[in-house]
Order: sequence, then structure tokens, then C-alpha cells
Amino acid sequence: MLERSMRRSHLVLLIALISFVRAFAGDDASGPIHYRADFSKPFTTYVMSENDKQWSRSLIRNLKYTGNVVHFVKTSLTLEVDGSKIEHAIYQAVEKPDLFYVINGDAMLQMGTRWPFNPGVAGFSMHAPKSRDFIVSVYLSSGVPFLSSSPVQKGPVDWKGQDWTRFK
Repeated sequence: MLERSMRRSHLVLLIALISFVRAFAGDDASGPIHYRADFSKPFTTYVMSENDKQWSRSLIRNLKYTGNVVHFVKTSLTLEVDGSKIEHAIYQAVEKPDLFYVINGDAMLQMGTRWPFNPGVAGFSMHAPKSRDFIVSVYLSSGVPFLSSSPVQKGPVDWKGQDWTRFK
């Protein structure tokens, strides 16, 4: 009887451990590269011209996309990658001003949230003209968080990510 009870408790423990591992497997986009952006500093943004808006409308029409579109415009914010400063890597969403996209590392930062996230899920797609002054985003939804990060706030934000870049 005691042996049977021990088997049951071992089985229950094993099932609980398997459930825990499955719930968290793959849910972290963190990596070895240190990224930092300081959103407390004043910054400017690119203003889309009528030609830019026409380019976006044409793209959406050619994609036959009918959902929400989010435009990201280049900012003057500086990104730090492993201590090196990079210009023109941080974009701000026109339609959602508290949302930022970082080209280097492929990260979204939504002000007031716990973690930056990698947006590469659920058919998410981004398109930019050669100038890269703005980016057109379709199928934007949530993504996989960078769990090794500080909260996303109007101040310095640090996270560790990968060297993923949608635009070369």
C-alpha cells in the first residue's frame, strides 16, 4: 500500500513538472546582446509626406490587406547595443505613440508594460521604402517577451536580445 501511494505521488509530481516546463518553454526572446534605449530624453520624429502616405496606401492595396495598419516613423533617439551607440534604429508608431520599434534586435517596446517583446508571430509583417524613414506594419499583435529586461517606461529601458534584423 505504501509503495502504491509513493508511485501516485511521484506520478503527480512528474505531471506537475511536465506541465510547468511546457507552459514556459520558448516564451522568452532574450539573448546575449545588451540593448538600451532612454525614453526620458527629448526626441524628434520623421513626418510622413503625402508621397509616403501614397506609398503606404499602394502597398496595402497590393497586399489586399484590410486590417489595421500601423506606421512607424524614424526618431532621433539613440540605441545602445553592447555599449555602442547606433542612430536611426528606434521608430515610433504614429497611430500608437506609446509604441516603439527597434530595428536592431527586432523589438517592440510598449510604454507602461513589463517587458519589450519580439513581434515575429501571427503573420506579422513590416515593409519600408528604401529611405527607411518610415515602416508600414500589418498584422501587428503581441509577441514573445524579452524576460531579461527592465520595465518599459519613460526613462532608460534595458533588455537582452538576439541579433535579429528585419531590414538589412
